[in-house]
Formats: sequence, C-alpha cells, structure tokens
Amino acid sequence: MKEMIHVMEQDVPEKYESVMLSFIESAKAGDIDKLISLTSKVTIEKIGLENLKRHYQKDTIPALKACNAILEGGEIIHITKQQSGTGSGWLYRKVCTYGENKKIQVQFVILNENGQIVLTSFGLG
Repeated sequence: MKEMIHVMEQDVPEKYESVMLSFIESAKAGDIDKLISLTSKVTIEKIGLENLKRHYQKDTIPALKACNAILEGGEIIHITKQQSGTGSGWLYRKVCTYGENKKIQVQFVILNENGQIVLTSFGLG
C-alpha cells in the first residue's frame, strides 16, 4: 500500500488523464496536428509520421467521433518504466457508448517519455 501511495504521488493520474481527454477532444475536432503533438515520439518513430497521420484520419478520428460519451470510471492501471521500457504512466480503460445503447471498450496508454506526458497507444475493444 505504501508503494502505491508513492506511485500516485510521483505519477499523479490526473496529469496523464488530461492528456487522454485532450486527445479525445482533438480527435472529435478532427485536429490531426494536435493528435500528433500529444503522441509519443517513440510511437511516431516506430509507425512513421505519415502512417500515423493516415491511421488517425482513417481510424482514430472516426472511432472517437462515433462515441456519444466516454463513461467516467473504468479501469486505471499504473505502468512502470520497467514494464513499458520508455517511462512510467497509466493505462486507462473506458467505455464508449455509440449508436443506440451500444458500448465498446476504449484503451489509452499515457506515459512519461523523457519528461513529457504523451499518448503511446490507443485502441478499441
């Protein structure tokens, strides 16, 4: 328990969650440049900038625009630097409601990468 309190003091989940919320807002606005600015440099290097832009345009933006709401709560899991290989942070599992009472799980991984809090991955399901 003492260790978890130390983790939460060091990696305040709200700082990371604000990046997730900004990512959602930017996707709903169709702002690819903002999505890229919120994305991990390691992720951009692995995927390639143009591939990532296409992915955001084709998949991420439509998926998040389709969400009528992303429900509060959900699962929040701490990720250590040893687990990620990049930096510590948080995994957020939320529920997106869409259409007529349909739901799907969305997942965001937000890490501290060289002092910058950034999104390293987003996924559905």
